Amino acid sequence: MGFLGLCLLFVGIALIMNGVAAISKWDAKTTAFINLVTGSILVIGNFIGLVRADSAVLLDYNNAAGGFLFGVTYLFIAANYLLKLDVRAFGWYSVCVTVFAVIGAAVCIQGGAVPLGLLWAAWAVLWFEGFLQLSLNIKPLGKFFPCLSILEGIFATGGPGVFMLFGWW
Repeated sequence: MGFLGLCLLFVGIALIMNGVAAISKWDAKTTAFINLVTGSILVIGNFIGLVRADSAVLLDYNNAAGGFLFGVTYLFIAANYLLKLDVRAFGWYSVCVTVFAVIGAAVCIQGGAVPLGLLWAAWAVLWFEGFLQLSLNIKPLGKFFPCLSILEGIFATGGPGVFMLFGWW
């Protein structure tokens, strides 16, 4: 759980900073660096995991896939912030990741890994909200999305990441 804890810690920090930046109306470039670092840790780390994967162990590939989906999310966010790309593409990416996350939640819960399944479900909500807002232009009420980002940064990524790193999970 060490590498997963590290990844979740950085994802939590990025989510919290992105949420605070949106509420405080910071220039989007302000959080590009943490998104770039987070995405890089996830992509590079999961690439190493993929290289080390046992071809007979499907879970090795499933873990790498989830890690890559998270990593590309934060690289995509950083690129959008720095290059002012059309965010609708990220929204469509998010709906694809939502499907993976919903399936991951169901498989985890069915297999008895309920806490991890609930985390996947929470992440699915966040990615789906990204799809609604960015691709379908459905704007949330008030500051719902930034607040959801902060809450998920604390409870669905950062908090569990700290617990994993200290051996409490």
